[in-house]
Amino acid sequence: MARASIDTLLSLDRWASVIGYAPPAFNGSVSNIIFPGNVACRTIFQHPWQDHDAVSREEIAREIAMAEQDIANYLGWWPAPRWIAQDVKMYPRFHRPEYYSGGGVNVRYQMKSLKTTYGKIIEPGQRAVTYIGTAEAEGVPCSKTFSDEDDDDFDETVTVSCTGVTTTDECEIKVYFVDHNGDPEWEIRPPRTREIVDGTFTATFWAWQLIDPNLWETLPTHVEGGTPAVNLDDPVSFVTEVDIYREYNDPTATSAVLYWEPDPSSLSGNICGCGGAGCVHCTLTTQNGCATIRNAELGYLTAAPGTYDEDEGIWTSDAWSVCRDPDEVKLYYYCGNLSELNRAGRRCIGLSDQWARIIAWLATARLRRPLCDCSGVSSLVDWLQTDLALATRESTYTVIWDDLSNPFGTKIGEMEAYRHCRALEPGKISGAGAVR
Repeated sequence: MARASIDTLLSLDRWASVIGYAPPAFNGSVSNIIFPGNVACRTIFQHPWQDHDAVSREEIAREIAMAEQDIANYLGWWPAPRWIAQDVKMYPRFHRPEYYSGGGVNVRYQMKSLKTTYGKIIEPGQRAVTYIGTAEAEGVPCSKTFSDEDDDDFDETVTVSCTGVTTTDECEIKVYFVDHNGDPEWEIRPPRTREIVDGTFTATFWAWQLIDPNLWETLPTHVEGGTPAVNLDDPVSFVTEVDIYREYNDPTATSAVLYWEPDPSSLSGNICGCGGAGCVHCTLTTQNGCATIRNAELGYLTAAPGTYDEDEGIWTSDAWSVCRDPDEVKLYYYCGNLSELNRAGRRCIGLSDQWARIIAWLATARLRRPLCDCSGVSSLVDWLQTDLALATRESTYTVIWDDLSNPFGTKIGEMEAYRHCRALEPGKISGAGAVR
């Protein structure tokens, strides 16, 4: 699986699918059996220094991450689910600065609202992973096998299975490269299929998704061709083991941390306590608690001190550690847009095909180095990278003012992303005008 040192909502393999890049070539590999030279594009390597004449997967991943961040900043929500940690917010204060309030309640005697950085909140909590097993050839209880499903003399299908799985949600089971403790950057994605039947998890992948990542770190040599491509026809090119984890949102973990700055009385040596230990000189008082959703779409949470009771399976209320409202709160939550297929239970991936295309187009428009020379891919890339604000002797463009001033940029890929995002903003008024 193509991977990079930065985690993205849109996987690199899915980006290649949107752009139309041959999967083996994009994963830095070649074969004498599948994807011959007249079908595959040039081989893409992991790092820029491995091929100075083409873009690398690390560069593509950075542009994807930037595109996703720009979209989230514009809309106020992520195009697919992700975990947000330590979202620091100032706690609402009384309008008269000489007073302070206590108890954390508003005029309706409900907990005060906290506006999160991102909306479309799914659930407060933190990301958690539970190790299930390591799959290897003929392993028990987890195994990994290669097979040729289309009789072309190439084992293109990898099947990973594990028995004794307790969860019934196959979407929570993820496969990772070994020895990375379920780090999102090392997830093997997307799987072709996955299911849980009678406690047995089964997922299938393409063979090139299990290329040994160490082979992508090869140094260029003086031989012709520079950095060698990975040989898919050699069995040693693939990893022998993969780790299987359950990834889920843990609502029992701390989802709110309350902070108080020291009071003048505590600085002089007096301890101010209100059910807690008080303040220490030059140290913030902290108290763990939980967050509750007030408005999921707009992104409003409430926070209160509490402790999770594992025996009862509920959060219990705690007394405030300081006799006034906290000054700041750190929030932890799971948020983002869910595709219609995901909400209907028909697909595990939360990123819709439409958002995958928009992110891929926006990222591709911003690539600074060439991708490949094959006409199918290069024609799309050239179109996406066309700058509509640039007038030349050969071409000029007529563009409305709103498109020219959009925050993403003036290339076609950037404008297509802006138009899609703008259509999701109710009540936004578009101006009109013509230039060039």
